[in-house]
Amino acid sequence: MQDIMIMASLVVFLNVTLLTILVPGGPIENRDFSKLKGVVFWGFNLFLISLGIVSFIACYLLLISHSNAIFITQIIAVLYFIVYTIDLAGMFPKSPTKMSKPLMLFEIINTTMAVFLFLFVTAIGQAGA
Repeated sequence: MQDIMIMASLVVFLNVTLLTILVPGGPIENRDFSKLKGVVFWGFNLFLISLGIVSFIACYLLLISHSNAIFITQIIAVLYFIVYTIDLAGMFPKSPTKMSKPLMLFEIINTTMAVFLFLFVTAIGQAGA
């Protein structure tokens, strides 16, 4: 069971790594978010930073097989899915710059990884119950 928890931790780590690649101004994200109001911009950034930090904490909790690790990871997976889905749907964040094809591809991959993460840790939880 410990090997599976290590694999789950690695999948969480992969998800958070894929999120950090999409930092605005980075290698993939090229949209202009200057039209977002300060509170919205910083609120969203704070949410994404918090999601990243909690993801690293979840990696550790999975490694030590903490009793709440599966539940926390399921929540994280759902949040990743929501972030990518609302962006792909064009709901938020809005930008006058169109989403590039590489960015769209990365977000589709990341959405798929979020679903995989949720299903994977849910299966672990079911097997451990």
